[in-house]
Amino acid sequence: MDETPTPDDAGEETPGRAVPPLLVQAWETATGDDDPLVALGATRALRAHLSTWEGQLVKEAMAEGATWETVGDSVGVSRQAAWDRFHHEVHDLRRQMAQDVQELRRRYREEARELHRKYRGQSGARGRARSSRRHHDDD
Repeated sequence: MDETPTPDDAGEETPGRAVPPLLVQAWETATGDDDPLVALGATRALRAHLSTWEGQLVKEAMAEGATWETVGDSVGVSRQAAWDRFHHEVHDLRRQMAQDVQELRRRYREEARELHRKYRGQSGARGRARSSRRHHDDD
């Protein structure tokens, strides 16, 4: 996730999460528009964006080792309710992590094979040179 500096109370910058621009726009419209109907529409959009934001935070927490119980405690629901609400997002995260691990393993195997071919080729050339010297010395 993007770590962007945000000013803290002392005016210093601290790492934080980058707030999606649509979330900011929905918030500003919901809280600042004079027309209550426009603000109401923006509030609905804000709710949708916050749900996505919440799901992202759950994915982050689970990636860092949180349990469904601790997630539930954070949002004021049971472990089961937290799982019911967020497991699809976390499942997608875990599936992506598994794909990333498979890709890393594949690349590792390719690099290991390439190194093996390289060193085998180098040692084979040395071995042939030694062998030819031995045969030449025997003459």
